[in-house]
Amino acid sequence: MTVDMDNADRPKPKGHSMKQEEPAGASQPHVPKVSKPTLKNDTGSGEVRVVSHKHTPLFFSRWQMTSTDMLALLAISVVAVVVRCYGLSTPGSVVFDEVHFGKFAGKYINGTYFYDLHPPLAKMMFAVAGKLAGYDGVFDFKSIGLDYHAAGVPYVAMRLMPALLGAVTVPASFVVARACGYAADTAALAALLVCFENGLVTQSRLILLDSPLVFFTVLSLTAWSMFWTKQGQPFSRAWWFWLLTTGAMMGCAASCKWVGLFLFPAIGLSTVSDLWDKIADLSITPAKWVSHLVARAVGLLAVPFAVYMLWFYVHFAVLSKTGDGRAMMTPEFQAGLEGGLNVTTDRDVFYGSEIRIRSSNAASGYLHSHTHNWQHEKGSGQQQITLYSFADQNNIWVVEPAFNTTIDTSNGPVPVGDGDLIRLHHKITDKYLHSHDKKPALSSEDHKFELSGYGFPGFDGDSNDNFRVEILSGDKAMEGSDKTVQSIYTRFRLIHRNLGCAVFNSRKKLPKWAFEQIEVNCMRNCRPKMSTWHVEFARLPADNSTSTGNDTGADTQKGAGVRKARYRPLSVWGKIGEYNRLMANSNAHLTGDHPFAARPHHWPWLRRGTAYWGGFGNVIYQLGNPPVWWASFAAVAILFGMRAVLFLLDKRQISVTLGGQRRRYFSAAGFFAMAWICHYVPFFLMGRELFIHHYFPALWMAILVLAFTLDLLTSRMPSVVRWSVYIAAAAVTLYGFHTFSYITYARMWTKDACVRAKWLSTWDFDCEHAIGGARSTKSPETPTSPPPPPSLVVDIPAADAELQKAPAEPKPAEARAVTATPGGPKHVHVKPKFINTESTLLESVSNAEHVEL
Repeated sequence: MTVDMDNADRPKPKGHSMKQEEPAGASQPHVPKVSKPTLKNDTGSGEVRVVSHKHTPLFFSRWQMTSTDMLALLAISVVAVVVRCYGLSTPGSVVFDEVHFGKFAGKYINGTYFYDLHPPLAKMMFAVAGKLAGYDGVFDFKSIGLDYHAAGVPYVAMRLMPALLGAVTVPASFVVARACGYAADTAALAALLVCFENGLVTQSRLILLDSPLVFFTVLSLTAWSMFWTKQGQPFSRAWWFWLLTTGAMMGCAASCKWVGLFLFPAIGLSTVSDLWDKIADLSITPAKWVSHLVARAVGLLAVPFAVYMLWFYVHFAVLSKTGDGRAMMTPEFQAGLEGGLNVTTDRDVFYGSEIRIRSSNAASGYLHSHTHNWQHEKGSGQQQITLYSFADQNNIWVVEPAFNTTIDTSNGPVPVGDGDLIRLHHKITDKYLHSHDKKPALSSEDHKFELSGYGFPGFDGDSNDNFRVEILSGDKAMEGSDKTVQSIYTRFRLIHRNLGCAVFNSRKKLPKWAFEQIEVNCMRNCRPKMSTWHVEFARLPADNSTSTGNDTGADTQKGAGVRKARYRPLSVWGKIGEYNRLMANSNAHLTGDHPFAARPHHWPWLRRGTAYWGGFGNVIYQLGNPPVWWASFAAVAILFGMRAVLFLLDKRQISVTLGGQRRRYFSAAGFFAMAWICHYVPFFLMGRELFIHHYFPALWMAILVLAFTLDLLTSRMPSVVRWSVYIAAAAVTLYGFHTFSYITYARMWTKDACVRAKWLSTWDFDCEHAIGGARSTKSPETPTSPPPPPSLVVDIPAADAELQKAPAEPKPAEARAVTATPGGPKHVHVKPKFINTESTLLESVSNAEHVEL
């Protein structure tokens, strides 16, 4: 009895040959030989011959680059460079999100810390390009339309870097197709489709992050395909080189944008399938199989992780000086910056201590009150309690015993402990922190209550002033910090004695009558994250002396042995962890209604693009090459459709070999279709604002599927017909590219030509900027931050501000705008046309206008 396990799932009709036929010029498939051991039948009825699974690599060619390939690559590269680099100097002003990423390059050059919700590699690459070109980091890229020439900014050199990266993806596409076993004509077609894709060209010509992201994504899969060509030489130098290169490029892709993380499931599924096949290969011993497993774990997990950590290490090493980005970070993080937060305070908190209480959330503020009352309809009209980002006298509270309670201090100061009932007396206004059955300014839920400042001369207060101290954690290095309140080291909550609610940082910006400070209320059943506090400043006045609340270092207690506390700077690992947690939180809360946002189901059919810039007779509008987008999506759909039909036919014992191309097609095109799914489907699970450029990595994969599908459809055709199909595909691609090159390169065109280019009514590039349009005779628009129509609503944490240099609190008529809305909506007003979508969550404490998407 003979059992052929390799092809048991694929029926073979009598007389049918399974021999694969390859088109001329294709690399021959490589299937390693497998030993066929024999086993004696227990019954003695004969010999049982077991034929093991042949190892079936994803890419099954032994392609070696030939001189013809080299010439083709040279020609393709020259064309790609010309297409990507043509007219980089146009326009000579800030375009789209160059507003942010150009400015970040300057911060790297000057070593000034900033926060951005993307990893650092791509931004550091722009900084290197700018530095080499002579950029001094002074030009601030403040708004779209600012003139580069007048400021002497070497913007062409900075744009050249992403353009060259984009150009590399074109010959890389050729290499991938050849490594997958396809002939040179199919590889050249794949390169041509990538080269003349308008969306990829537009994105690679500006100081934007997506060109480096696509570059490293493409290089990752190029290295992976080359790795598969070395499967016949496991653990050889070439095998290790391509495996480790794959991991390094994956790490770099993830270090540009987190979209690069989608490479891990794409390559991971391929790896799992390969290792599963190797289990059945009897020529591979268990020890050798484990070696394969370990090698892939090192190359595809450890190496990317190390690369990711490396770039963050460089990021923090370069950005050593404090800057506006510090506001998003914890005090411990800020303490590690040159010129950053430097607080020294009394460690122990006693009854009678004057304290400043800080919200322990990363982007925090101080519990605050001032001589202005609540004005909302359902409120009490009592004194406002808010969260304020600056350290000033209005943040100083005195710890007192609960109402109708006394503390015996005859034996010395009494520390505040876990479970103690206390009152907080506002020193400047002589009011007590108070809560009652009134609704807060921005909420009407039954489990939320107003916090107010309550009291008047001759009134001793009431039980609604009582709060219980609930210690959550202490510093392990500080003995007793989990039992008594210690400045900086103890994290605690304040629970209202009567209502059972916790003092809660809602992160919502109050109206102007409350100076647009942050709402703090009393909330039942709230999570500890936004109801956790710590004391940042404390001192116990000697002989009832007064304190301004601004002295963070004086020893005012009797004796010189007062124990001090200070923030301990984070280690590099701590900084990396905090930064990544903040990036995750920022991305998760990035929501809005941007006028050029596009949901994932709109991307494959190119429903609309994104307006980047408008000038005199020309515009830049991010739109792809429609024939390429539509055909590539159709190719992916065809592949999955064929796979389903062939699965059913196989079950009916009907064998279809697709002209001998089945194995190669579903191996190569099937892999890139799966990679397309991994880079496309996850966006459906995201609630954040999305744009068409998020589709670019998946688009490149779909283009390869298109080229491989055209090869499959023409593989049995006469050469003349096959070449005619390829030439027609190239002609349609070039036609689409030329049609939309005007909005890709900001070329001058007429209004009539612009209107004719709107193949879909949803394409809303502004033809009024074309020659003959209403805005064609005006200067280029420079939309900095003008008011709507549309507003971008971003739910992000509140921004902290400079702690040591607190300005005077504004009068009601001069209310200072709080620029980052903590948790609640932040409205960024933009014109309906040329606006930026990718920026930092917080550009500066005092003037943050853009929010990154």
